[in-house]
Amino acid sequence: MPKPKPKPQARGLAEGLRIARKASKLAMVEVAEKLQWSQSTLSRIETGVRNASAEEVSALLAVYQVTGEQRDSLIEMARDVDRPNWLETRYSDVPNQAKTLAQFESDARRIVDVGLILIPGLLQTASYTRSLMNSGGVRPADIQARVDLRIERQKVLAQRNPPHLVTFIDEAALRRRIGGARVMADQLRHLVTVARRSSVELRVIPFDVGGHPGVNGAYVLLEFADARPVVHLEHRRSGVFLHQAIDVDPYVEATASMNAIALEPMQSVRMVEVIAESYD
Repeated sequence: MPKPKPKPQARGLAEGLRIARKASKLAMVEVAEKLQWSQSTLSRIETGVRNASAEEVSALLAVYQVTGEQRDSLIEMARDVDRPNWLETRYSDVPNQAKTLAQFESDARRIVDVGLILIPGLLQTASYTRSLMNSGGVRPADIQARVDLRIERQKVLAQRNPPHLVTFIDEAALRRRIGGARVMADQLRHLVTVARRSSVELRVIPFDVGGHPGVNGAYVLLEFADARPVVHLEHRRSGVFLHQAIDVDPYVEATASMNAIALEPMQSVRMVEVIAESYD
């Protein structure tokens, strides 16, 4: 039985505290001395191995001189850290869950990314992402930070031992014109290029398949060598991580169903190439 990793919200809180410490330019040993904690205690908090109480988070943020919405968000996460699943509805320039998702992607053995009306984030070009956010109501001041994080996330596909990425893309996502013909042509050709990597499996679900399990919503399923799988769902103003088996298993089953109906990788690449040509 795989041992549990820190829950998604605990890991998100840990990353938020680590980023806050780095921003304050304080070394871990300095913080531990100021609070009269052991350095190992702070280390366990920053890796999510040990949950920090709201009072401990408040003390850390006082040292880091973090105030306002960022402080409120991290303290709220500490209070709710033992909830079964992590729902985030308060967005800053970059949502806490986006940073945590990047960590999980880096640790994963396999990532299943299902895109219905949009190209999955790990495969988006910067121009596509920027066009998507411009049309999606993201505050202009927040767009560049989110684009940068999405491009940073994609580096996981080029690391020494990358996770195996299986991406199911509905034909609708290939034909929905985000940013205009030029942006779409470049985006689809990027898909073809990335799909040539041995660690990436591109699977298109064509219109003539009709209904399929993916029509209920896009999702990311992350599988690990030493822990139970996790699912991430993202919506307009919220996101949620699911990690309990009763919540994750339906997504594992949906993935198996789509695997049976999607085009094979070579057929998928050819279909993407044909649609890319139609944008020229």
